[in-house]
Amino acid sequence: MKIRFLSILLASLALATFSMTSCLNDDTIEVTYTNETSIIHFSVGTLWMQKTGQAQDGSDSLYMDTLSMSNYPFTIDQLNRTIENKDSLPVGTDISRVVTNINADSPYIVYGKIDSLGTEPVDTLWTNTDSINFAVAPSEGLTFKVMSYSGRMGKAYHIKINVHQQEPDSLTWDEEASQQAFVSQSLTRQKAVYTDGRIYVFGQDGDTPVIEYTTVSTNGQADGWIALDNVPQETDSYSAMVWNGTVYFLADGTLYELSGSVIQPSSLPAPAYRLKQLLANATTASGLSYLYAYTEDNRCVTYNGTSWSEDGEGSIFPDVNQRFSFASLPVSYNSTLTRAVVFGFHPDALGNEFGFAASRLNSENDWIAYDYAQADTFYCPNIADGTMIYYDKKLYAFGGFINSLPHKEYRHPFNTFFESTDNGLSWKPVTRYVRFPKSDSFKQKYEEGESLGEGSYSCVVDENNFIWIIWHNGYMSRGRINRLGFLPKW
Repeated sequence: MKIRFLSILLASLALATFSMTSCLNDDTIEVTYTNETSIIHFSVGTLWMQKTGQAQDGSDSLYMDTLSMSNYPFTIDQLNRTIENKDSLPVGTDISRVVTNINADSPYIVYGKIDSLGTEPVDTLWTNTDSINFAVAPSEGLTFKVMSYSGRMGKAYHIKINVHQQEPDSLTWDEEASQQAFVSQSLTRQKAVYTDGRIYVFGQDGDTPVIEYTTVSTNGQADGWIALDNVPQETDSYSAMVWNGTVYFLADGTLYELSGSVIQPSSLPAPAYRLKQLLANATTASGLSYLYAYTEDNRCVTYNGTSWSEDGEGSIFPDVNQRFSFASLPVSYNSTLTRAVVFGFHPDALGNEFGFAASRLNSENDWIAYDYAQADTFYCPNIADGTMIYYDKKLYAFGGFINSLPHKEYRHPFNTFFESTDNGLSWKPVTRYVRFPKSDSFKQKYEEGESLGEGSYSCVVDENNFIWIIWHNGYMSRGRINRLGFLPKW
C-alpha cells in the first residue's frame, strides 16, 4: 500500500510541477491520463447451488440453495493475464448467473467470450450488478478487458471459475477396476499387502499355499497376476505383513521374507520361541520401528529393530490362526510414539465368536483389548470375515455378515462402513459419502466366494489412496475418496 501511495504522490508532484511550468508561459493546464489497464482484484458473490438432502423415506433428494462464495480467493496472474480460483467451488454450484466484484485501474471494463474459431468476442460493458454466464465457456473462461483513462484498450484477461465435478468427500468406486483372474483361479484364506507398487495376495488353493502379485500404477491400473514359485508348504497366509518395505510371513513357526519375487528365510535375528502370528508393526515419526507378534504358547513379543523381547501374556488373541487387520496411527503430541491397533474375531470359552480390537503404544508392554461381545450401539458390530483399514485419518471396518442386534439394518455383507476416531474403542455406521455401491454388487461378489471357504476376499490401501478389494477369483474393485486424488494447484 505504501508503494502505491508513493506512486500517486510522485505522479501528483510531477503533474503539479508541469502545471506550474505551463502557467509561467500561458494559462493552459495540460493533464496526462494514465495508460494502466490492470485488474487488481476479482471475486464473486452469492451463488445458487444444487445440494443433496435426504427425503422422509431415506432416499436422496435434490434441492437448490444459495451460498456466499466471496471468501473463495481468485489468483491473478498479471504476466499471463489469467484469473482463476485454485480452490474450486462446491459441486453443483451454478455459474450461469454470477455477480462479480472487480477492482481495476479504470472502471471501464468490457467482457465477452471467444468462440470456437478463436475470433474476438462481442464486448459487453461490465457493471457490478451484471449476472454473467460463465457456464458458456467452462474450460477457457471469459475475456475481460480494461479501458484506460487515456482511451487505450488493455490486453484481455481470461477469467475462469472452477467448480468441483465430484463431491470431494465421496468414496467413488470402479467396481470392475481389474478383471484379471488369479493364476490359481480362486483363493481362500486371503491376506493382501502392498509395497513398492505391488499388491501381494497370500492365500490357499485348496490345501496348497499360494502367493500371487500384480503391479498397480499411480492412476489405479493393474497388470495381470503372477504366481510365485517355491512358496513354503506350511505358509500361514494370514501372517503376511509389510514392515520397512519388506513382506514378512510365517511358515511352520519360521519367519520368512519376500522382496520383489524372492522368498527366503528372514535375515532378522531368530527369536528364542516359535512365532504363531504376526500382529502389527509401528514406525514412529522419529524413525523408531517395531514388529509385534505372539508365540505358540500365547506370549506377546516385540522386535525393536535389534532384538526380540517378551512383553507379556497374550491370551486376548485367539488360539487358532485367524485373519487380523491392523493399523499404525501416529500420535500427534509426540513424534516418538505410534499406536498400533489390531482388529479381528475372537472365540470365547463356549465357542462363540465375537469381534475385538486391541491397541498399544510402542512405549508400552501390554495390549489393551476392547471386547465387543456385548450388544452396544457404540461398539463395532461382530463382523464375520471383517477387515479394518486406516484411511483418511480414520479407522474403517467392514466385511461379511454382522451378528449384532443393535445394527440389524446393516447386517448384510458389504452393506456399510463403520468408522472409529478413538483408536477402535467405539464405532458408528457411516451413512453418507463413504459407502459401498448401492447395487449390492459387492455383496454378491463376496457371497460367491464365501461358498468356497473363509477369507475369500482381501483388501489393501496403496500409496495413492486407492482402496483395493480383491475377490476370490482375482478380480478387483477400486475406490478412493475423490479429494484424495485431486492434483494440488498451489
